[in-house]
Amino acid sequence: MSGAIRVPVRRVTKADIVWLGEHFCRHNHTYLEHYSCFLMEKPDTAPMVERIGIFDIETTGLPANWSIMASWCMLDHDTGEIAHDIIKRREIRDRSDKRIVKSAVAEIAKYDRIMTWYGSRFDVPYVRTKALYHKIPFPAFRDLYHTDLLYTARAKLRLHSNRLESVCEYFEIPAKNHKMTPKLNNDLQAGKQYALDDVLEHCKEDVWSTNQVYIKLIEHTMLHKRSI
Repeated sequence: MSGAIRVPVRRVTKADIVWLGEHFCRHNHTYLEHYSCFLMEKPDTAPMVERIGIFDIETTGLPANWSIMASWCMLDHDTGEIAHDIIKRREIRDRSDKRIVKSAVAEIAKYDRIMTWYGSRFDVPYVRTKALYHKIPFPAFRDLYHTDLLYTARAKLRLHSNRLESVCEYFEIPAKNHKMTPKLNNDLQAGKQYALDDVLEHCKEDVWSTNQVYIKLIEHTMLHKRSI
């Protein structure tokens, strides 16, 4: 089979595979041959589509063993709806993020592919590390795919910086009205309500902005079969 992405056979039915083999993409190949085209074109008559979510987390620090997870957001690419969770003040006091890690893993498992910005080096390993520590089952290899849009921007654009904020600024995409600062992080760890609210808004802004960049670049990249 040609193409960068294989059909996720563990997730589709025999009828789905037959449909993919009988319908053609814009390159006049079947969707079995060009499954990546199927994901981008999303034909209305298709019996199955890849569900894509834009994922982001906020934490009190970078190493998972020295910090706690504060919030997560998942934007459904098809509906634009944002699911989210935020740590509770008593959980900050107890330094316990098990509940929010569990809810994040449950949300990730709903999707066929998640997209992040620098998530291959931070968000996903962080959640996986916390999940393993808390004995929470984390998606196994090839249960779903992961696209890190930072590397898409790095490969397809030529900007002075590949930070999400810089890419959004160039394309005039609103981003980061609620920025993370040392004071905000300190107040978050102290459990101040305004800090919890601002951190959640920051997380929501990040997934919304990341999705807008994905829409901008979708026709200039291939969705690879890289596992979470």
